[in-house]
Order: sequence, then C-alpha cells, then structure tokens
Amino acid sequence: MNNVENPAQAALQRILHEATAPLRKRYSEIAVHLTPPVDTEVVSGTSLTDADTLRATLARFSSSLGTTDERIVGVHWLGQLGYAVLPPVEMALTRAGIGLDASLDNLLIVQPNGSPAQIVLRDPTRMLVYAPRCTDLPVVGQFAQPVASVEALQEYVLERMWNGTFTPLIDALHALTGVSRKVLWGQIAYEAELFYTTLLRVDPEERTSAWEEDWAATFGREHVPALGGPNPLYRPTREAVWTDPETGETEDYDVRTVCCLIYKVSVDRMCGACPLGLKEEQVVDKLGSVDARRAERAALG
Repeated sequence: MNNVENPAQAALQRILHEATAPLRKRYSEIAVHLTPPVDTEVVSGTSLTDADTLRATLARFSSSLGTTDERIVGVHWLGQLGYAVLPPVEMALTRAGIGLDASLDNLLIVQPNGSPAQIVLRDPTRMLVYAPRCTDLPVVGQFAQPVASVEALQEYVLERMWNGTFTPLIDALHALTGVSRKVLWGQIAYEAELFYTTLLRVDPEERTSAWEEDWAATFGREHVPALGGPNPLYRPTREAVWTDPETGETEDYDVRTVCCLIYKVSVDRMCGACPLGLKEEQVVDKLGSVDARRAERAALG
C-alpha cells in the first residue's frame, strides 16, 4: 500500500486493501489506492477511450503476447485491465459491503511497464455502503452514503463498472479493432467470474451468503435493470465433462462460452477453459479450417 497523509483515508485504504487479501495469495499485484503510488506509471481511465491513445496502448502491450494482431491484443489487454479493476471492486462489495464507483472518470490505472495492474480512486466519497455487511462502518461511513438494501448496492456497483467503464472501453476497442462486442464482453465476463470463483479456491469458507447473493446478481440474471437490457455477464462459463478414451474415467471442467482468440497466436497459449476443447488437436484442426477458408476466398478473388 502507499502512504496516505489523511488518517481517515489511510484507514479506508487499509480496509479496501484487506478486502482483497485472500486473492493476493494467487494474484499478488491486486490493489486499490487512494493516492497514486510513486515512481510508477499511472494513466487516466478516460484517456483510454481516445483512439490514438488506445492504439498506442495496444501496440505497447502487444510485446507481452507475441503478436501484433490488434484484434487479439485488444481482447487480452481488456482482460488485463479487468485484472486491475475487477478484484478490488468485487471484493469490496462482497467482503466489506462497500460499493465503489469504478467509472473511468473516477479511475487512474497503475500500469508498470504498460500493463494494467492496479487502480487509484480519484474521489473516494463516490461510494455506497450497506451497513449489515460492513464491519468498519465508523471509518467507511465518513466517505460512503448508506443504502438500505443489498440490491441497491449491487445495482450501483454494476451500473458504474459496466456502463461507466467497460461499455465505453468495449465500444472504443470494437471501433478500433473490429472485434465483436460479444467477444470483448465475453473476456470481461470470464475475468469477472474468475475472481469470484478463485476466492473460493483460496478459501472455501468465503462462500458466504454475500458471495452467493453477489454472484447471482452479477452472473445469474439474463437481464439487469442497471444495465438497461440483457446482461453481458450472464453465465460466462458452462460445465462440461471430459471422458478419458482409454479408462472411461470422467472429469468435470469449466468451459468459456465465448472464445478469447488466444489460440490464434499459438496452441501453447490456449487457456484451460478454451471452448474449442481440451485437446490441442481440436485447436489445430480449427486453425487449419480457418486457413483453408482464407485460401479459398483468396483464390476466388
């Protein structure tokens, strides 16, 4: 954590830091700050929707993926931004009863070496609190407005994070790269659910009523009033069963409902939840069919 001179802000930052503590067993960089850390690159959230800035950002990020294809880079840069934004917001909601405003105009993105890693809240007073979930109400209450129901807290978080951050970023990425909004939302949906489920993997006792309520509100509804239509985060994974052809033994595993495109870089980079299947051969076949169709189109002129 960085140092905050204001004692009340220092106490609030400690609470927000502790909310993400279980996840840092797996994702060490996760953090939310109230003042920018020193000697680290920080950029304005709103700057990322500018086409020229976004193009330069993707070009810089591409070195970590081994491809310059803006479509693939755009999808995975968005996922990395989700890595920075989603855990602090989700864990503050579920583990501390705090609804953070993660709109782009309230965020600075901490990105060492050009890769999004953490967030800074410009204005910590743009938050809500649901008292029955909050164990540090004397501190949080100095900044947050109270809400009477967990539903009101959830709607605030979803509306600000999706409409305030990811919708404008997805619109900008779609306009720049041509990647469908479905694929881009699929990447964010998968990342969002990943951190909820990882929380249970690192500590099964975290499967509280708050976890159940927030998971259902975020991923279990086909329509969300705060989003004004279909929920782009609805069920980002499904359960599949793999059967060993030699032993007949079965294994359950989660499969993404929308592909992240990383298989186009290399089958060695495909994610464990790839909807193309567990077998690399299926990915190779898929790539081969794509190349064949491209060759046919080229021959037809």
